[in-house]
Amino acid sequence: MADKEKRRIAMVHYHLRRGGVTRVIEAARDVLVASGHQVVILSGEAPLPGARSEGVRVIPALNYRRTGSTVVAESLAEEMKREATAALGGAPELWHFHNSTLAKNVLFPSAIRELAIQGERVLLQIHDFSEDGRPGNYTSQRSFFDSQSSFEETLYPTARQIHYATINRRDHDFLRAAGISASNLHVIPNAIPDLAVKSRPEDRPFSRDKLFAFYPTRGIRRKNIGELLLLALIYGERVDFATSMRPENPEWQEAHDEWGRLADELELPVTLGLADDGRYPFLDLLGWSDFVVTTSIAEGFGLAFLEPWIAGKPVMGRDLPEITRDFKANGISMDNLYQRIDVPCEWLGEADLSAAVESMLRRSYLAYDSPIPRGAVKQTLKAWIHRGRIDFGVLSEPFQTRILRKLREDPAALDQISIPPLSLCSAREIAEKRERIREAYSLERYSVRLAEVYGRVLLSSIGKVGFLPTRKVLVQFLNPSRLNLLRNG
Repeated sequence: MADKEKRRIAMVHYHLRRGGVTRVIEAARDVLVASGHQVVILSGEAPLPGARSEGVRVIPALNYRRTGSTVVAESLAEEMKREATAALGGAPELWHFHNSTLAKNVLFPSAIRELAIQGERVLLQIHDFSEDGRPGNYTSQRSFFDSQSSFEETLYPTARQIHYATINRRDHDFLRAAGISASNLHVIPNAIPDLAVKSRPEDRPFSRDKLFAFYPTRGIRRKNIGELLLLALIYGERVDFATSMRPENPEWQEAHDEWGRLADELELPVTLGLADDGRYPFLDLLGWSDFVVTTSIAEGFGLAFLEPWIAGKPVMGRDLPEITRDFKANGISMDNLYQRIDVPCEWLGEADLSAAVESMLRRSYLAYDSPIPRGAVKQTLKAWIHRGRIDFGVLSEPFQTRILRKLREDPAALDQISIPPLSLCSAREIAEKRERIREAYSLERYSVRLAEVYGRVLLSSIGKVGFLPTRKVLVQFLNPSRLNLLRNG
């Protein structure tokens, strides 16, 4: 898409609340408008007070929705065309949908299919998958259709004028393996903005005689808070640990608060939700930290691995090779991360562990209305266990709690687990990595990549709309070796 070709582009999302997807949408708008293109953002909600609202049109039917009909979806497609055309002064030449297959709004797939049938050129950018540990979304979408065949034929539409984009190479490879054409499949990594961090470790009002490790996260289950407590148990004499926020979901708050009570019981130097009451601003906490820690077991783009370095903070913690391989391909080393914390299986009990895995598998496959593969329990345990030892990060809260109590009661037992590394980086190493990240994930590079992908979509001829069977995508995620008691249990 050359600069001299000014295009009319419509971007569509459920809402513009704070979060990663909204940041991507806003970044795309900025670079496109700066290049002279016309952009309208169609959202189910108005932007939050104080947020930028230029170029936004609100269509309430785009917001989260679990019910409806194909007639309503077709009506939504026409309403989007009217609003976009009015805002742009002409019909959109390209439609850019974000997270359309996440099934937060059951009308999206049918509306997109209708647009594609009418010959509209469409880019579907997937940030998250309903197949990836979100069975409630998946079930809602399936229930929207009158038959299984309609569901199969609508969720992932295919045609020469329909393209897909992912934010990482793993998701790209999954969609390619499922059957999306290579010519219609792209990766658009997020841009990493600079952070206005002014505070310094020497200025912090706490932890003056120890290091301070900050985990900038909302403490939902997949963030693996139990492992943060384990790090505090191991390194607590030298380091204080803290997370930023408590979960918003009441169901997750209960588990989160249990970790807070356990930290108090075991006298661990961990504070959960340190930024919740507004006393300490987020950016101050980041600036006050000596390093950032992450124990998450699942990420999308992996901003948590990169953004702290921009603020001059090294990142320690759990590696997610499926995600960080993209960074390594750009010359950004992740050598200071660990992939496992091994503990003896005998601490858990073979019968208890097998029963928990079988229960997890049954619930996971039932939630997606799928049969459990033969030998799934053995396949899962084989993936998790190495030489009689299992990774702490695949275990559910009860197992993690059991291990933490054992280690507190018997400190000598620490000799039987693999101690994760904890070593700070020099100022020179931090500066070098910061520059590599800025270069690889700059707004300029993002702009170039977005223009490349748009160019391919715009050059696509118009063809008949088909479909990718949903099961082919589901099987990429619903794999016994990829499941996890903490996320799927």
